[in-house]
Parts: sequence; C-alpha cells; structure tokens
Amino acid sequence: MTKFALTWRYASALLLLAVLAGGSYLVLDRIMDVEKRRAGVIDLSMRQRMLSQNVVVLGFVADRAPLPDVREKALAEMQGTIRELLAVHARLGVLQTGDLAPPDTASWQEITRRMDVFVNTARTVARQARAGKPLAQVLTRRLHEAGGLELLAGLDALILHHQQASERSLSLLDGLQLAFLLGTLALLAFMGLVLFRPLIDDIVADRRSLEIANEELAKLATVDCLTGLFNRRKFDEVVVREMELARRYADHVSLLMFDIDRFKTINDSLGHAVGDKVLAELGRLAVTGMRAVDYVFRWGGEEFLILAPRTDEHAAFGVAEKLRQAVADHAFPGGVRATVSFGVAEYRPGESLEDWLTRVDQAMYAAKRGGRNKTMAG
Repeated sequence: MTKFALTWRYASALLLLAVLAGGSYLVLDRIMDVEKRRAGVIDLSMRQRMLSQNVVVLGFVADRAPLPDVREKALAEMQGTIRELLAVHARLGVLQTGDLAPPDTASWQEITRRMDVFVNTARTVARQARAGKPLAQVLTRRLHEAGGLELLAGLDALILHHQQASERSLSLLDGLQLAFLLGTLALLAFMGLVLFRPLIDDIVADRRSLEIANEELAKLATVDCLTGLFNRRKFDEVVVREMELARRYADHVSLLMFDIDRFKTINDSLGHAVGDKVLAELGRLAVTGMRAVDYVFRWGGEEFLILAPRTDEHAAFGVAEKLRQAVADHAFPGGVRATVSFGVAEYRPGESLEDWLTRVDQAMYAAKRGGRNKTMAG
C-alpha cells in the first residue's frame, strides 16, 4: 500500500469520526438548549398558577380582615402579587415561541384573556378594599370565577403540554444515545472492514513474506549451496544437543566421516564442473541411504560427515559399508567412477567434541592409508 493510500485511509477515518461526533454534539446541544428553556417555562407556568391562587386568597382576606393593619398588609401583598403575576405572564409570552410555542395559538390567547380579566377584577377588589367599601357579592364571585377553575385548568393544560414535550425529548435523547452507539459501532466496523482491512492484510502479507525470507536466509545459512546438504554451522547447532541426549539417556550416537578417493584427479582431468556434479550426486546418494533422524553434512571440499543418533559403532560401521558399496557401484555424471573412504566413531561419555572429531578423522585417514575404498572404526 502506498503512502498516499495509507494517508487517505487515515484521513477518511478521522473525517468520519469527526462528522459523527460533531453531528451528535450539535443535535444533543440543540435538544439540551430547548429543554433548559422548557424547564424555565414550566417553572414560570407553575409560579403563575400559584400567584393566581394567592391573589384570590389575598382579595378575600383584604375584604374580610377585622383590623385595618391586616387589611393594609393584605392589600399591599395583593398588589405586589398582581405585579409579579403580570411580569411572569409577559415573560411566558416571550419564551413560548418556536419549539416552546403553546399547543395552539387560540389556547394561549384564551389564557391571556382570562388573565387580563382576572387581573382587572383583582385590581377593582383592591381599590374597593382600600377605600373601606365592602365588596359586593357579584365582584367577589367574579374574582373567584376569573381566577378559579377555568384559568387554572388552562394553566394546567399548558404545564402538561410542556411536561409531555420534555418526556418526548428524553425519549428522543435515549434513542439518539442508542443511535450514536450503533453508529459508532457501524463506523468502527466500516473502518475495520473497508479502510483498515486491506492495510492489515498488507501487514500480514508483509510479515509472512518476511518470515519466509528469514526462513530462506536461515536455510541458506545452514545449507551448502552446491550439494544441498547441511554445512558446519548446522553441525554446530545439532551435535551438542545429540551429545547431551546421549549423556542424559545413556544412548548411542555416532559420526561417519567419508572422503572421495583421488578427487583431485577427477578435477584435474575432467574439470571442476564435473567435480562439482560428482559432489552433488554423492550428497544425494548419502541422503538417500540415511534415516530421517540422521544428519548429512558437507564438511569441506570433498569431505562429508554423517551424524547418526541412536546408532552404536557396530551399526554405524554397517551403514558406512552399505553407502561405500553404493558409491562404488554408482555411475556418476560424465561416466565417472568414484570410491570413498569411511571413518566411524561412536561418542564416548565425557569426551569432548574435538576429541570425537579427531578420532573419526583419524579413522578415515587410516582407511585411506589402508588402500582407500575402506571403512575403519576409530
């Protein structure tokens, strides 16, 4: 994936998150602003209802108070309540616009008309009470009717309308919360499947390619390129482990070293290309004749080494003889005939690797000195 494509995917993901978060914030902020103002309307409406009832009560107190100072106190409180009632009513008229408008204009106009009648009647009651005139029964009934059940019912209906609207808003908020959660999950799924899945696939593919490359490098580091056999580095990795296993479990492990007899003559007479083919073919023969648990190494030049776990010297000698005969009977590329000389040595507990290698090397050279195409035990 190119740097531009990766940058585009990151930018797209951030943009989608910003749009979702910003849109959710604006919607929620709008709803919360409306609900704050609606709470104010409900509070004022309830106060308007309470003030209306107070005016009726104070009117009767001013009319029937036995003492002048009680009458004056009731009248003063009544006038203050009327002024507060008018201020609340005016403020409600300003607030109840747009999203906070009453259910219908006619109902609000009717409440306003009743409120005007009620306030005018209350003022008339206050003037007569202040003048010391007894209130006429008709005036008292008008005050009770104007501030009575019909006005209160209108105010109650207005309060109920706003309370139900608040409940709907709360339900909407719950729905928006769920929608925001589902939208976030959907966005994350989209980002994972569409935006970042190809990136992850590329990362996994690159990682796998790197693992394969590392495996190939590790193989190249432990394999001889000409014969395909293990090299000395691989020998150093496995021989110590096999020696430890043999010591721990009192088991057998043997080394078989062999060398192509008069290999220099083959190179000199037929060329190095033919000599290389003989080495590769000999490696193939050695691997074919060994078990799966055995290791075959190219030790250097025309020398080869076999590490045979769970094999004592007698068995190793038999394996060497079998392979030696197979080589002698084999026709190598270019019609070349070749023989090998073997040295065999079983590991002795407590022996160092250097001593073990020295013994098998000496056994092989003893086979050469004994006429070649032989197997000797060390």
